[in-house]
Amino acid sequence: MLHTVKHSPFSHHSLAQALRHLQPGDQLVLWQDAVIAATLPAWLPRLQPLADDGRLYVMQEDLSARGLAPIIGEPLTMAGLVELIVSQGSPTAW
Repeated sequence: MLHTVKHSPFSHHSLAQALRHLQPGDQLVLWQDAVIAATLPAWLPRLQPLADDGRLYVMQEDLSARGLAPIIGEPLTMAGLVELIVSQGSPTAW
């Protein structure tokens, strides 16, 4: 299953909730303000297992718009997101 998180980890608990609900093989996309988590050392321990398995994606456009570079995660374009949705089905949005 594909999960997407859009809220900053500073203002919402949606990323933490999504991580609690992920099942083996699920993929996670951070977009909008959630991309901030991929730049924060405090989130590395929780996101690293997903990144190691190639299941963590970070929207490149959202990183660029905020002037950020990810520490962790696979950069993803909008075209790549569409491909993931086509292959995985409708995502669970947090």
